[in-house]
Amino acid sequence: MTSSSSPRATAPRGSRRQELIKVAGELFHERAFDAVTTEMIGARAGVSGPALYRHFPSKQALLIAVLEEPLNDLLANARKTVTEVRDPRQALEAMIDYHVTRSLQNVPSTLVFLKNEHNVPDEERHRMRRLMRLYAEEWSALVERLRPDLSDAQNRVLTHAVFSMINSIPQFNSGLAPDSVATTIRTAAISALLVPPGTI
Repeated sequence: MTSSSSPRATAPRGSRRQELIKVAGELFHERAFDAVTTEMIGARAGVSGPALYRHFPSKQALLIAVLEEPLNDLLANARKTVTEVRDPRQALEAMIDYHVTRSLQNVPSTLVFLKNEHNVPDEERHRMRRLMRLYAEEWSALVERLRPDLSDAQNRVLTHAVFSMINSIPQFNSGLAPDSVATTIRTAAISALLVPPGTI
């Protein structure tokens, strides 16, 4: 049993939920959904398996939270950024920074989704895909303003390619410090989206 003096044991309820989502995302990315148990999630998060059910009614509900909450957060941040930052380049750079930071902190939900899509009920799966599409549209709208030379199809290809690059951060250990990784990926994303071919 976890000691009452442990930092994990005294964590606020909200932070405990986020820790469970983070840990579950890591495990659902590392292993098949059926190979991950609530005991494994609880052990890595520092809580008992049964305690997990105080936050989520089932392992599947936790998987849905792992997928949906980060997508909601990314979309909310993108919409807020577009509203508050009038310059389209500054807005796009801010959205890139936020996405890169999230990918360094947590396994991107899109990676978990691709691996575990068949374990998500149809209604929730459609909702996840809609959130991904809405998020991509926020990026594409900015790229369209900044790169009028691109067709709609080229815009979408570039946007999704940049998403894939950013989301790939957790898939390998570069040995670089997180700040260095963030700077490298940020620079590559801005170049891919904003620098026309032949100008480098």
